[in-house]
Amino acid sequence: MISTRVYVEHPDLTLTPTITSLPDVEVDVVSDAGTDPQYDRYVFQFEPVDAETLEATLASDHTVADFSAIVGADDRWSYRIGYAEDTKLITPSVTDAGGLTLSATSFLEGWSLELLLEDHDALYAIDEYATEEGMRLDVLELRQAGEPDTASGVELTDPQREALVGAYVHGYFDEPRGSSLEELADRLGVSRTAVSGRLRRGSARLVEQLLVDDR
Repeated sequence: MISTRVYVEHPDLTLTPTITSLPDVEVDVVSDAGTDPQYDRYVFQFEPVDAETLEATLASDHTVADFSAIVGADDRWSYRIGYAEDTKLITPSVTDAGGLTLSATSFLEGWSLELLLEDHDALYAIDEYATEEGMRLDVLELRQAGEPDTASGVELTDPQREALVGAYVHGYFDEPRGSSLEELADRLGVSRTAVSGRLRRGSARLVEQLLVDDR
């Protein structure tokens, strides 16, 4: 078994117009809702964003047929979304190759996917499908299943990892601080709210997975 993290991009890929229109918003697929083609609707979480801005953006997204809010709190919202007919998907090729999509998070102008695959042939099959569909697919990380990743086994999204590493490199955690939150946001090209949220969620995930004893 192999574990791989890939980046997929195409103008007609799921929610791409929303991702590019709201670059400060992190979009995640709610994993327990599934992404199997037999389902008509899919659940996504958006943060940080207000409902009015999000719904206006979804309404103009050509990959979205319909949407409805499920739950919202402060600046985090979960929506059930139906895909437009011509929306492109990469996950069916993962299923066809006998693999699993462990996570899917918005990244740059597309999606970062964490995949668990049987072997390299499965990855080649997914890459071939992406090429046929005109999708850009970049392999960001590849390792044998069970090997620790670059974050010592901690599951961080790409934006969270980028924010934490950027904060460390630019002295945000130093005393006195070598970089303010506003300066860090400028360096990363995102808003102050976005980088603050990514630092908070990423730090919480590090503490949860490295320091909290389940017992």
